[in-house]
Formats: sequence, C-alpha cells, structure tokens
Amino acid sequence: MKKILYKLVAVSILVLLLPFILTLIFSNKNSYYSLETMDFHVYYEKSGIKKKLDFDEYLIGVVAANMPAGYHMEALKAQAVVSRTYALYNISLLSDENPGKKEFTTSELGLSYIGLDEMEQYWGSDNYVQQFTKLENCVQGTKNEVLTYEDDIILPVFFGTGTGYTRNAKEAWGIDIPYLVSVSSKQDVTSIHYLRITEYEPSMLIGILKQVYPSLDISEKSFFKDVSIEERDSTGYVTKVTIDNIPLSGEEFALILGLNSNHFYIEDYEGKVRIICTGVGHGVGLSQYGADAMAEEGYSYNEILTHYYTDVKLTRLNND
Repeated sequence: MKKILYKLVAVSILVLLLPFILTLIFSNKNSYYSLETMDFHVYYEKSGIKKKLDFDEYLIGVVAANMPAGYHMEALKAQAVVSRTYALYNISLLSDENPGKKEFTTSELGLSYIGLDEMEQYWGSDNYVQQFTKLENCVQGTKNEVLTYEDDIILPVFFGTGTGYTRNAKEAWGIDIPYLVSVSSKQDVTSIHYLRITEYEPSMLIGILKQVYPSLDISEKSFFKDVSIEERDSTGYVTKVTIDNIPLSGEEFALILGLNSNHFYIEDYEGKVRIICTGVGHGVGLSQYGADAMAEEGYSYNEILTHYYTDVKLTRLNND
C-alpha cells in the first residue's frame, strides 16, 4: 500500500507539479494574501460529478495524495502548511488572471488530490479511520498557517527524496528565488528510494531514444561518444545532455528514460549502459523524505519548514 502512495507522490511531483511550478514562477506574483478577502470555493470533479469541498477537506485530500500517511506527524504538518500555502498562492494568481472567478477545481490548483473513497481504497478499511484522523489533525493543527517571505506568500515547491543537498531554483529553472536555495538534506541518503541503478543493452537504449527522436544517428559501438553529459549544477543534477550533437535538458533525458530524477551518471559497464540515479523529483524546496527524517529526530514542523525554505516565516492568516 505504501508503494502505491509513494508512486502517487512521484507522479505528482514529476508529471503534474513541475510544469505548473514554472507557470507560477514566471508569473512573478507579489501581493498580500488573506483568507478574509479570498472568497472562493473548491470543487472536485470525477466521473462527471462535481462536488464542493470544504477547504480543510480539500487540504486533507492533498496531503493524502502527496505524502505517505505513515510519515511522522510533524512531517505531515509541514506538508499541510505547504499544501495550504500552495493552494492560496495559486487561487490568488488565478483570481488576478480571471477577475471575479470564485470557483476552482482541484485540477486547477496544481497538486494531486484524492477523495475519501480513494483514501479508503489506498489505505484499506482497517487503516482508513486511523490514517484519515491523523491527516485531519495535521490540517487542523496548522489551521490557517502559511509560509511567507517579506510579507508575501511563497511558492512552496517540494519533491520526494533529495541527494544530500537541495537545489538552487536559479540553477534548476533560471529564476532567482531567495527562499529556494540549496540547503543540506543529508538524511535523504538513507531512503530506500535514494538510489536506483538500471542497465541497458545499448541497442535497447537507442531504441527508446529513437522513439522520441527518430532521426538520431547513433550506433552501439559509438554510444558513449554520441551520448554524453555536458553540464551539471552545483549539487550534481544534470542540466545538459548531448545526443548525436542534439542538446537536451537533464530533465528531458530523465523523463524519456523514466528516471526518478535528473541526478544521474552514465557508465560503460561490461558493454552495457549503466545509469546510476539518485533522488526522486526535481530537488528544489522541501524534501519530503528529509522532512520525515528531521521529524523522527525531534524537529517540529516549523523547524522543518524554515530549514528547507530559507528566511521564511510561518504566518497565521485571519479568516474572520
């Protein structure tokens, strides 16, 4: 069951979250946020049925979809604050782009969401009540709390597992965001998902690459000459790969091969192509595994959040 939830986390981060992150980053959003002035409703659409959600109910479903419920309470509280902050940032952005807009679907808000029936399916009937209550307590225990930087709500990006250090947003996405800078996340190396090694026959890997780029002119004999890593950022994530003189981003190459992250190495291992990949996700912001490890060591959710997001404050919004 945990594997199903973890896979859901990975899909959320790698497929849904990253494109949405870039849209939000390039919007250059700066404004003051208050629940008091944000009159909105959230809806969940499934199988043609539209259901109105209480905002806290929505947050519980977001935390359930994006972090394993078995994680420590303080890590889940951190995820609850992140989820609330992310949702309000995006609601405000969409409201500015569409004046008068009051209704938002869960898909519009950028993070995966699962409903109550899906939670029971993932956790099983025996664990459902216990796990739901745990997440409900995390949301209620952080009621109305968001992350701010210089009085503005932040864009609190997150990912599954790091590689020892998180990344600078400037290096990852070309945007200098002062609260998204590299910090230590040493606990990540203890995750069972930290390291993944895959081996391919050169012919098989060439076939995979040609499905995306049919005109590639590479051969098994010259593979390690035709495919090379050209650039990395300061934390070792690949930023540029060249295939037959065609430049690709590290993220694109990782996506084509289904790698967990773009922190990888390519080796010639007895004639096979060995790819050593570490970490899960884009590496910017909060490491979920690192947050859980910090919680297990006794850190509070506030300490976790202020470690991964530099110089931010935990702010309680007024909703009167």
